[in-house]
Amino acid sequence: MTYPPRRLLGFTLIELMVTIAVVLTFAILAVPSFQSLRQRSALRGAGDQMLSLWNQARFEAAKRNSNVKVAIVQSSNGAAYCFGAATTASVSVTTSCNCFDAAASTDACNVILYPGTATSDTTLAWSRVKLSGVTLGGSNWPTVSAIGQAVIEPKRTALTASSAAGTVTLDGPALSNKAYKLRLSVDQFGRGMLCEPNSAVDKLSDYHNQRCP
Repeated sequence: MTYPPRRLLGFTLIELMVTIAVVLTFAILAVPSFQSLRQRSALRGAGDQMLSLWNQARFEAAKRNSNVKVAIVQSSNGAAYCFGAATTASVSVTTSCNCFDAAASTDACNVILYPGTATSDTTLAWSRVKLSGVTLGGSNWPTVSAIGQAVIEPKRTALTASSAAGTVTLDGPALSNKAYKLRLSVDQFGRGMLCEPNSAVDKLSDYHNQRCP
């Protein structure tokens, strides 16, 4: 008794090429969306970090029963920045602590320093999110390196000077053609909140109820 030859199962070369072409097409279409997702995630993370550091400074002022001066310091070339806080007897400040150096011998940040590393490493700590505007502390950013200077008093954790109230605006990293922004807004009572500037070209869906000028 003879049996018919069994048909070998598999893909032909044409079928394989068509499959690969379809997969590559979907991958190319997905790349911009994935990059935009990474961009939004990095910006949200940096914004949450900035707000957390500010709230920590307020908490430390009350805990230590001391004025705490806060500043955002950027490198001389403007490529990197850090967040620093230190106790102070003064209700006004003209100098900030050195948040670029965890072992600073002078102007040490004895309350908070973030990220507290060499200048070249800070962009990674902030996920390549950039400063795009600072009015906190009456700053004349970007013409000076120490910006966003303000003093928090311990009783109410409010600002010692109402004129120091202001904002810190962050731009998402350049991972796609989108232009996302987030802003830390601090009022005279020391309360900080994250909001999305009305000037943002591309909008973050979870901040549509938290817009700011």
